[in-house]
Amino acid sequence: MARGFILCPFTYLRDAWNWLDFVVIALAYVTMGIDLGNLAALRTFRVLRALKTVAIVPGLKTIVGAVIESVKNLRDVIILTMFSLSVFALMGLQIYMGVLSQKCVKIFPTDGSWGNISHENWDRFYKNETNWYTTEDGKMPLCGNSSGAGQCVEGYFCLQGYGGNPDYGYTSFDTFGWAFLSAFRLMTQDFWENLYQQVLRSAGPWHMLFFIVIIFLGSFYLVNLILAIVAMSYDELQKKAEEEEAAEEEAMREAEEAAAAKQAKLEERANAAAAAAEAAEAAEHMAKSPSDFSCHSYELFVGQEKGNDDNNKEKMSIRSEGLESLSEMTRPSAPSGVAAGTASAKVRKVSAVS
Repeated sequence: MARGFILCPFTYLRDAWNWLDFVVIALAYVTMGIDLGNLAALRTFRVLRALKTVAIVPGLKTIVGAVIESVKNLRDVIILTMFSLSVFALMGLQIYMGVLSQKCVKIFPTDGSWGNISHENWDRFYKNETNWYTTEDGKMPLCGNSSGAGQCVEGYFCLQGYGGNPDYGYTSFDTFGWAFLSAFRLMTQDFWENLYQQVLRSAGPWHMLFFIVIIFLGSFYLVNLILAIVAMSYDELQKKAEEEEAAEEEAMREAEEAAAAKQAKLEERANAAAAAAEAAEAAEHMAKSPSDFSCHSYELFVGQEKGNDDNNKEKMSIRSEGLESLSEMTRPSAPSGVAAGTASAKVRKVSAVS
């Protein structure tokens, strides 16, 4: 909550693990301040406060996340498991339908005590539970007519379809639903040996092959495949959690650096503005010193002197050119070679004078 509620990054409700915590706390305050009447059952949601430990403990958070993530990856495995259980349920339905309802009943008497052997008398005799064989503890054992199955005592024979199924009617292969539940029970090995013994006593020992196949494929393969998917999801989520934690720390570090740089830039601008204001204020109140005026006068004087020197040089050059022309006019002509030498000598003289 110190980072904010929801608007900025890294705030309270930006983390999905805090949503349940927020709902539980909100419901707690609602139940404390309002008389809910018939809705008092909402107070039971306060029990979910214990789930806040999931977000606190990193390891527990990873495990719960792995279980949730594995549900997505278990789609194909669940489809394969349902298909396999359906196949085993159909096999059990075809082979063991009504087998678990076989019981030892008395042989119909021929002394006439129950009348002639007719359908009505037969059905009335065998539906009478006093004619069923029971042990000393009041149980009715299963029996079978195949080789190796449980045999009845003398005076009784094995008859199917009378009485309920074992375990208060919850163990049977009479319908697809009960057969599917029995196959699931074998796959999870939930008291499977009791069902195994009941089927072998009523159908024969060779039917153990059915249990070998369903337990090997269902319990040893499909269940372990589900566990493997969960383990893989845990490893992937562990790596992902480490990467997200590192990325979050990097993002927080970058955000802190950006905030610090922004603050430093603002301070630098403020300091520059203050310095400029101080410089402007100092320039307004600062007076010029006498040395500035003396330096300016000296520069003007030097410029004037330089201009006078240039004028004097120009005047001397013009004067020398005038004297040359006058001497040429008064002097007689000379040979061309002498004239050329004289001319070059004059040029050197003039240039030297200049």
